[in-house]
Amino acid sequence: MLVVGFLIAVTVLVVAHEPLSNTVWRHLYLVPVVVAGIRFGVTAGVTIALAAVLLFGPIVLREIERAGLTRAALDGLVTFPVFLLAGALTGVLSTRARRQRRRYEALLAAQRAAAEPAALPIVLARLRAVLEHRLEAGPIGLVVIERGQPVLSGAEAMSSDSLAARVITTGEPTYAADAGQDAPPRRTLVVPLTAGGQTVGALALERRGDIAREERDALSGLGAALGLALDNARLAARQRHFAEELEAKVTAATARLAEMDRLKSELVALASHELRTPLTAIQGFAELLATRSFTMSEVRRVAAIVRAEAERLGRIVADFLDVARLERGLPLSLRCAPLDPAPVIADAVEVFRRTRTSHRLELHVDGALPRIEADADALDRVLKNLISNALKYSPAGSCVRVRARRASGVVAVDVEDEGPGVAADDLARIFEPYYRAPSTARLERGTGLGLAVVKSLVEAHGGSIRAERAVGHGTRMTFVIPALS
Repeated sequence: MLVVGFLIAVTVLVVAHEPLSNTVWRHLYLVPVVVAGIRFGVTAGVTIALAAVLLFGPIVLREIERAGLTRAALDGLVTFPVFLLAGALTGVLSTRARRQRRRYEALLAAQRAAAEPAALPIVLARLRAVLEHRLEAGPIGLVVIERGQPVLSGAEAMSSDSLAARVITTGEPTYAADAGQDAPPRRTLVVPLTAGGQTVGALALERRGDIAREERDALSGLGAALGLALDNARLAARQRHFAEELEAKVTAATARLAEMDRLKSELVALASHELRTPLTAIQGFAELLATRSFTMSEVRRVAAIVRAEAERLGRIVADFLDVARLERGLPLSLRCAPLDPAPVIADAVEVFRRTRTSHRLELHVDGALPRIEADADALDRVLKNLISNALKYSPAGSCVRVRARRASGVVAVDVEDEGPGVAADDLARIFEPYYRAPSTARLERGTGLGLAVVKSLVEAHGGSIRAERAVGHGTRMTFVIPALS
């Protein structure tokens, strides 16, 4: 209404300011024509231009009737196509600008939707809704290739045997003027989504009306930008996932280091006790031997106790030294040679039978054992450590069973006790340095190094060791060492 009112006002001014040669007032008609073209497009611009011609035409015709084809009359006639051309051009340019702005806003909205963290099907659904709203078109379909499999969202053109499959394969846009079986026929445009020179998916637009060449070209450009946005979103998702994994690993490592530091601090406090106990026993019995007279049998008994405590002290020191080597990444020093494991096992059991009379020790050797390549001292340490642990954590009067047997290409040794056993959650960690299972730590003091050293010694021989709950109750330690062929 404002534009029409402006046209009438201009006509009044032109009529009031005769003669026709006054071009300033005549060209005021361009103002409503241009405004209509900019605001409402080609149709409105041309319509207002025709209205201007109709309003200005009688003035020109009256001038021709009065004075003939004068220069002023010719100028007036030339003004008619100028009005029409101005309306059409302004409308075309403004329409293009609006479409370009709409596509730009759609791209920005699509990039924001793609950047929001979510599963790929949800991201595609968001993108489809954004594009249909911003482009004022529909329906729109999207397909993206994820780990070799298509992820679909919307539009019938996205079926497995569709145009989309061809576009993804060839990387070229495809336009079908008669897609589908309905009447009137649907027009379908499918453009590739590209990123880094690779086709990562496709975008399909279906419409009952025609899709102009200009719009097809614009959608092809949008497909390239959208493909890059999707690729960036997937890269950002991978980075977020990697950062979360890294944060979890760092947190776990930090907690583990804190736990190790706590255990080491406890070890420092415990080491003095563990070292002082055998030293006190050795010192006490040595003073007794030096200051009092004993019979030969009493001397042998005291000497056996001193020897046992000295061996215990030696095992503790050896464990500390071995763990220190392992933490520095140094291999354990072994002197391996072919040997029969049966005598080594029997000797280790016999030592504890003589010194730990509060428990029963049973040894079962299933037939002749094959020879193994091993360090006799290291094998003795493994056995004594396992038997000592079994005795330490089982009640007096219970039985500790040691069984050696031939298995497929290995010699297997079981050490089983009748103690309270180890909780299932702790079985996987009891071979870690400084770790002591809470269920057993309250029963006996210890360094938490013995089983870690045992595991390292067994693995240094090419074998393995595992812990499991025994049938009924108690714990069974089983280690295997390869047999010589």
